[in-house]
This record gives sequence, C-alpha cells and structure tokens, in this order.
Amino acid sequence: MLFAHKGSNLLTINRISKNRISGFTVGSFAGYFLHPEKKMPGCKFPYGEFDEHWIIGFIYTWNPEADSLHMVSDAEVIVQPKWKIASKSTGTGTTFAIGSIKDIDKLRKAEAEFKNEEDFENYWRKRGRGRRR
Repeated sequence: MLFAHKGSNLLTINRISKNRISGFTVGSFAGYFLHPEKKMPGCKFPYGEFDEHWIIGFIYTWNPEADSLHMVSDAEVIVQPKWKIASKSTGTGTTFAIGSIKDIDKLRKAEAEFKNEEDFENYWRKRGRGRRR
C-alpha cells in the first residue's frame, strides 16, 4: 500500500486594508526546501517526499481598541497550494522566508506569480543557493 504525503502549513496574518495583508511567510527557501532529498532535523520526511504542499491561511482584522472578545473580526480562511500564493519576494527581507502575494483577491483566486510548481521551486532554490547565512 502506498501513502501519499501531503504537507500543510497553518498561517495567520492581519488584514491591513480591505483587500491587502502584510503578507504570509510560506516557508523557508533554505535547508529543508533547498535540499529536498535530505531528511532534516525536526522533519518527519524530506521536502521532496511530499506529493503536495498546501497553505491554510487565516486572515483577520485586528482591533486592539476592542474588548478581548471582539479584537478579531472579519475572519477568512484561504486554502491554496503553496506555489500558487507564493510571491517572488522574501517574507521579511532578513531571513530565508518565502513571502506571499499580498492582494487578498489574488490569494482567493490563486492568481500565481509562477507558471507552475516547478517554476516556483526553481526560482526559490536559485535564490537559496545564491544567498549566504
């Protein structure tokens, strides 16, 4: 019997305007991602053994002025393949984190910046090999 491995990340992000988020970080483009054939510490399987990589994104509006029960509103869940919501920008600028698309409509529709998953992986692995810690 063959079991398919599905990888998923659960992420949360604050909505900064009606149709914009500050951006998810959808994973690292170092170690685990850069060397998909290697089993890395803390990971059950090498990246390359997963058949699919999914992002479950929780988008919300944060109101620090509200009482505790009402600080979070306008909650929305977006579920998409990782490559379809990834951008060509880093998530933070100072780490090895892949950033996401920031336009909420594009996230909902999975309007990808990459042609396909292979294009996404090639782009970010090239960036990972070119960057030193």
